[in-house]
Amino acid sequence: MSELADAQAGDELFGLPPEEFVAARDELARRLRRAGDAEAAKRVKALRRPSLSAWAVNQLARGRGPGLEGLLAAGERLRAAHQTALTGEGAAELRAAAKAERDAVAGLVKAAMALLAEAGHATTDATRDRVAGTLHAAAASPEAADLVRNGRLTADLDPSGFGATDDGDRGAVAVEDAATRRARRTAAVAERDAARKRARLAADQAVLATRQAERLGRLADQAEREAGRARATAAAAIEAASAARERASRAAAELREAEDHIPADH
Repeated sequence: MSELADAQAGDELFGLPPEEFVAARDELARRLRRAGDAEAAKRVKALRRPSLSAWAVNQLARGRGPGLEGLLAAGERLRAAHQTALTGEGAAELRAAAKAERDAVAGLVKAAMALLAEAGHATTDATRDRVAGTLHAAAASPEAADLVRNGRLTADLDPSGFGATDDGDRGAVAVEDAATRRARRTAAVAERDAARKRARLAADQAVLATRQAERLGRLADQAEREAGRARATAAAAIEAASAARERASRAAAELREAEDHIPADH
């Protein structure tokens, strides 16, 4: 088998469900050995089964779900914004680029979780975080982007710059250089400052809302007191009216009685 055919045969393994990978890899290695290609068999046998999170990212790279190009474009924009920010300019573009990158990652993470669920695998928070980390790494580094684009990851990439979580995997690469890490820190500081401003604004609004609620409470208490006085006055007026009606009734009765006792004029 030629090296190209060897690579193509091995590549097919990464499109299989994770639980089928080892058996298919071993069978391919046996076929290669029977065909007399011991070196190719050795290379195939050395392929490691992808983690669930790496498998999900591989499927995105292989066209299942939304493509990676939007994320990689967002990564290029973010890296350019980072470089500009190092000069002390472009803070607004840096925030916008960082948001675009986060949105792209969030959409792909959602798609990756759907692929895992469709394949019958658990979609834990830990798996979600590992998928997100690999995608952030792809956005942060052209080298990591190439690894992800190839769709042959066997372990997760770490966006912090320490490479993959498995030291023995070919994906163990530093995905950020020092300048990119400084730029990422600049973006984080800008986001922190913006968050502080939002927090201060929210606190000020909370104080104003509290004061308004207290003022309305006092007005409500005053209105309740006035309503109580009005009810008492109305009750007294009703009682007085009732007494006046009784007096009027008695006076009318006395008048009729007095009229009855007046002798007739003959």
